[in-house]
Amino acid sequence: MPVNFSCTARRTETLFINVWKGDRYMAVTILLGLCLAICMITDIIKRTVDIRVLILFFCMLMICGFIEKNISIHNITTGLFAAALFAALSFVSKGAIGMGDALLYSCIVCFVGMEKAFYIIFMSVMFAFFAALYLVIVKRKEKKYEIPLVPFIFMAYVSSFMV
Repeated sequence: MPVNFSCTARRTETLFINVWKGDRYMAVTILLGLCLAICMITDIIKRTVDIRVLILFFCMLMICGFIEKNISIHNITTGLFAAALFAALSFVSKGAIGMGDALLYSCIVCFVGMEKAFYIIFMSVMFAFFAALYLVIVKRKEKKYEIPLVPFIFMAYVSSFMV
């Protein structure tokens, strides 16, 4: 029985167009993922998050957010509140959660919305908890052993697309 390739090609083309038009916030999603990937690499290598990279990506995300009509005053104020909350948490924990991690979390809150941000924050803490548990129990590391947090934030960000 002959296969109708024109019908299959039309379905594939329609699917491709719907995927790209369906996510209005594609540039913000890609830029935030790129920011997290760069910060993850620097956090693994240097154990720091470069604030200049965060500021650069924050500005680019703001521009894309305004172009895509993704950003609102509510998102910005919520992100600022999250920055203050995580900065206080960084101060109280004596740097256990770094200021770069706090600013990265606030950037996530600004650009993905509260529901997805809660998921990302919760899952990144859970990923880090289980990794720390593995390191303490199996690898016999000390409880004061420092692990970078941004790789777990990146894993949570990627996993948020699967939910």
